[in-house]
Amino acid sequence: MQSPNTPARDPGQLGPPTSDGVPEQHLTGSTVVEQATQADQSASGNDHIHLSSQTVNPEVTTSGHLGFNSFGDIYREVGDSLSDHDNRAAGTSRTDGATVGSTLATPSNGITELPPSTTTLETCLFVLQSIPTEDKGQALFAAHFDPHDAFVRPVAQRALDSLYATYGSYLGTVRDDAQLSELTRILCANTAKPFSENEADPEKWVAQFTGTNVRWETLGILYIYWELSSRNNHLVRPETKPPPPGGRVAAFRQRDVYRKCINDCQALARRATEVGNTLLLYVYWKRTIVASIVSGDTSLSCWMYNGEAVSLMTFLGLHVNSNKGIYKPTLASEIKRRLVYKIFVIDKVVSSITGRPPLLSRRYMLTPPPLDLKDEYLVADEETLARAVASLDSNGYNTDGAAYSITFWRARAQLMIIRDEIFEISLGVEGATSAETLYALKSRELQAAADMPVVLQFREADVRDPDVSTDMLYPRILMRLEHFQNLFFIERLLRRHGCANEKDLLAVSYDLTTTTMLFWTNMDGLAMVYEDFKWLVMAYAAPGGGILCLELLKPTVTLNEPNGITSANGESVTRSSIVQLLSLLVGFLNWVSPKEANGNICANCKVIVQRVLDQVLNVAPSRDGPLADFLEWDFSTHLDFKFDLLDTFEWTRPEFSWTDLPP
Repeated sequence: MQSPNTPARDPGQLGPPTSDGVPEQHLTGSTVVEQATQADQSASGNDHIHLSSQTVNPEVTTSGHLGFNSFGDIYREVGDSLSDHDNRAAGTSRTDGATVGSTLATPSNGITELPPSTTTLETCLFVLQSIPTEDKGQALFAAHFDPHDAFVRPVAQRALDSLYATYGSYLGTVRDDAQLSELTRILCANTAKPFSENEADPEKWVAQFTGTNVRWETLGILYIYWELSSRNNHLVRPETKPPPPGGRVAAFRQRDVYRKCINDCQALARRATEVGNTLLLYVYWKRTIVASIVSGDTSLSCWMYNGEAVSLMTFLGLHVNSNKGIYKPTLASEIKRRLVYKIFVIDKVVSSITGRPPLLSRRYMLTPPPLDLKDEYLVADEETLARAVASLDSNGYNTDGAAYSITFWRARAQLMIIRDEIFEISLGVEGATSAETLYALKSRELQAAADMPVVLQFREADVRDPDVSTDMLYPRILMRLEHFQNLFFIERLLRRHGCANEKDLLAVSYDLTTTTMLFWTNMDGLAMVYEDFKWLVMAYAAPGGGILCLELLKPTVTLNEPNGITSANGESVTRSSIVQLLSLLVGFLNWVSPKEANGNICANCKVIVQRVLDQVLNVAPSRDGPLADFLEWDFSTHLDFKFDLLDTFEWTRPEFSWTDLPP
């Protein structure tokens, strides 16, 4: 509830309505947080609250990570060659991590506090007014299931608990402007403090942003959990009891407020630091996920947020944290590794959908993958963590057969490394890539799938097994899809080189589509990942369905012969099974509202598949026996199914004229 003394703030102009008729605000970044300058000190009339000046860890420079080919690396070598005597004689001292040309942030001219502008203060108060009360905040967090999470859940839980334990009196049903202004000052001062990225003690690392040290990044992380949980609050786990929503419209509006606060927290944190940190990187990355849900995977906001996450990660140098000697994992080091590889994975997923070049190449990834450790081990004592590390196998996976939150991401990253190689061939300059190179890539993909941890290997019986929960079923299906998609891309590359086995391409297209349909035919059991359905059908089923449509219209293989095509689960692929599968695909595509993100793409795909089915099934039988030649319709002049390798949705673009298709 908003205090009468708090200036009302419209969270922004709302975008087009969702399928429920409720407008959903698109992510465009915060525009209400002004960057602090020295001039603000005299320009602002808000003297009752101040922002602490920026202070940066003296071991961190505002130049960020400077690599091998930078000028700083050369002068670092010069510095290493200087003797300590020369340094003292010159009146200088060498600081590890500092480079020539870097600007160390220091207090300027004795100015210790900068007042915020009116709009910035208004933003701060809006964020604090929007924090849910403790019962609702805890319920939303407990109900949240996110396979795309990159944080350590026990740490997020501790941050949530400490927020209400420390400042619960500020965050009641009725909130006082004076108290929130005081909390704003605390948050701004804490956010400006140095953040020790390499703190080995988990308690000290967590203490930097919890309790009385709460930062804007902390609130940004919590708002991410609340926003994503509020999307599925009618599908929560049965063991949780969230407060009843005040109607669907109110719930959707609340979701928009949470999303606005994510952007505001990011902007406020960015205002207070010139170098960023791991916490801010997490917020940047999760904005990509939220933008894909709100605006669509092909949208500009999703693409740019992905770019910002990659940029901050490389600025911090997290991609080049290679082992020097024996690696001793800590909470801080493992969170950084997790973020690096999850950003790498999602970068490839976005490129798979859009056909745009990925922003981060595996060739620049020197940081080893995170270890397959349970979240609780990372916040445990040193001895417990050491035992867990010692129990891992030679590949870094746990040996107890468990599926931890990071197990899925480690295995997925291995497939994405291969996909990155596929992209180099398919999206780069066409060179002398031989068929042997592609067949070798295919063999590596098959081996990577075989080496996948058993706990992530999907079996057909999993769908009907009551002992296989959503937490387990979803990663297994998704890993199967990623494997099939890699094979799908490779088979299409082989076709480009004129050496494809059409049976293999058709089989993997069938497998890709069939596996995606499991989400549609088992929607109740997979309700916790409801929001993912809309991109899963577009990213995996639609491309495979396009190849199946083409096969119906212009057959390349004889499907009903004795030695025909067999799917991955042993099912014979026939014209009948393809028609039935495409009929299911039409239903799945139709389920996605045209008003939702990716809805226009799904709607266009549905129209095409429907017309293909109509053309194939409505052919009048010939008295001579064989069916009439439906290929008399020059389908290629209307729909170009021979799309470029990754330009999968060229045939669904809005500029395509649908009026010239035969009825």
